Amino acid sequence: MSTFNENKLWVNNRLNRLYQLHPRRYTLTHSDQTGELFLVIGSEFAYEQLTTKRDEVVGEWLAHQSGHPYFYIYIRLDGIDGTASTEKRNEIFLRELPLALKAIKKGDESFFQFYPQFLQAPIYVFFQSQDSHLNRTDYFGCFNDY
Repeated sequence: MSTFNENKLWVNNRLNRLYQLHPRRYTLTHSDQTGELFLVIGSEFAYEQLTTKRDEVVGEWLAHQSGHPYFYIYIRLDGIDGTASTEKRNEIFLRELPLALKAIKKGDESFFQFYPQFLQAPIYVFFQSQDSHLNRTDYFGCFNDY
């Protein structure tokens, strides 16, 4: 899945107002068989899209106390086997996250055209794990990097 192909991106925008800021949440899933990416944009995460594999990327726009926006992603590293596959899942998410960010940027292109300043907003990724050295929040640049 490492190469982004916009022809394999399917977007479902569930927002009533196209440029709604808060809440604005994203759920990105994929098909291992076809390489297709499925992006749902809404006021809630698309929980019905989540599987027991937990290999989705979910994120939302938030604001610092100063009012400056940032994008926050939640990734669950522990798999259905507990922490047995956590290291491997960490490697895969780190490798595939740039593709996921490109898909979100492309999938919500009109939003970024309306709010170009959000292309410069910082992206933070919370890698959730029971393994304390993998449970962390990392800075991933901004959408202009992708």
